[in-house]
Amino acid sequence: MSPAEDERPSRTERTITPPEQVGTGPVETPAEKAPAEPSRPSEVTFDKQEKKQEKPAPAAGDVTGTPAADPVETATEPVDPPEPPAGEAGGSRASGGWRPVIVVGAVAVVLAVIAAVAAFRPGADVSNVAWVDTAETREVTEAAKVAIETMHGYDYRTIDEDFGRIRELLTPERLEEFDSTADVTKKAAIDTRTVTEVMVEHIGPTMLDDTRAEVAAYINVSATGDGIAQGSAAAPLLVRMEKSDGRWLVSEIRDR
Repeated sequence: MSPAEDERPSRTERTITPPEQVGTGPVETPAEKAPAEPSRPSEVTFDKQEKKQEKPAPAAGDVTGTPAADPVETATEPVDPPEPPAGEAGGSRASGGWRPVIVVGAVAVVLAVIAAVAAFRPGADVSNVAWVDTAETREVTEAAKVAIETMHGYDYRTIDEDFGRIRELLTPERLEEFDSTADVTKKAAIDTRTVTEVMVEHIGPTMLDDTRAEVAAYINVSATGDGIAQGSAAAPLLVRMEKSDGRWLVSEIRDR
């Protein structure tokens, strides 16, 4: 064997890798490896659930049955509140406009309510028919209104005639009281050239029976002296009346 041949490595030496060189070459790291497609357990589970949901709903008594599909969506679905009927909305608007009328009507009948309660209250000593007997109520109300206007309204130029009409509306006891002051009143009216006018704002009986009545009123009296306005005054009145020979006469009239 020649020296040249001795220098060449044998075939065995070229093909056998020394033990210490094993693993020293480039090793493919996990990052360099192609990522394996991850398993999709959620999709598998979802498919199973869909298959379960396709099954018929269990009976009401089946505790282990699969719940109905989409329970959350059904529970959270918004429900529109029912709209009120058109008649109710219109009624609410219309009722606002009628309130002032209702208030006025309530004020107008308050005397009737008081009288009716007094008439039917237990233990009442009198038979109060105010606002119950409508004919008698109208009659006594008109008589009291005429008496108030006549007694509080006079003209110095017609003072004698005015006082004569007043006397026809009074009971004997009240007539005597009036005559005791009539001359003084007449002289003062003539000296000051006084003219009075009265307006009855509200009036109605609070008690009424066969022979007696009490009437509540609210009046406004204005006066002029020698042609000059002297102002006006408003006051509530109580008029007591007695029936004599079919006519209602004034037994008392005073401020309340």
